[in-house]
Amino acid sequence: MLTFLKAFLPAPKVRTLVALQQLLDREAAYLAQKSVIDFARNELGSLSAQAFDDQRFLDKLAICRWEGFAATLGDMVALTHAQLLDAGAPRQALDARLSDLYATILAGHPRPDHRAQGWDAEIAALRKRLIERPAGPANPQADAAATGAMVFNTLPFPPRDPVENRMVLANAFAFGLISFNDRLRRLMVAPAIADELRTLPP
Repeated sequence: MLTFLKAFLPAPKVRTLVALQQLLDREAAYLAQKSVIDFARNELGSLSAQAFDDQRFLDKLAICRWEGFAATLGDMVALTHAQLLDAGAPRQALDARLSDLYATILAGHPRPDHRAQGWDAEIAALRKRLIERPAGPANPQADAAATGAMVFNTLPFPPRDPVENRMVLANAFAFGLISFNDRLRRLMVAPAIADELRTLPP
């Protein structure tokens, strides 16, 4: 009964960087996994049950999910960056701390077998992305197009229609990122996190 009722309770507000880190980790994992698995099941149709029983397929699918997670997490960090900057967060501290959050979240998960080199290149790219990002709203649709194309290139099977399927994946990520951006606006107490950023040592 408590589990059932919990689904109807309002989500707690995000007032600290620690809570923000937990939210980003959870949301990115959910969106990446759902988008990739739903796409694979729909595309494979009647063959999906057989494919999901094949460990070789699952190992390849895991690569797709991990890469999607890292890319989606970066997109969500960029959306968070835009909202906090709009709330008056100090730019230098914001750039540095959100980049650190990205690195911390990735480091908090076991390193995937295909990622012997780790995530250093992605972390460096995200740092550069935040530093160079202009003030103003982020564009979830544009971010999703890039992420969807990247995930498409890691699929464990050849899609029947590459053009359409790339668009389907991009749309799935776009819908998820737009929903996350709206949810973040409702849940994140941006002034409180901006104040916390001001107290951090340079």
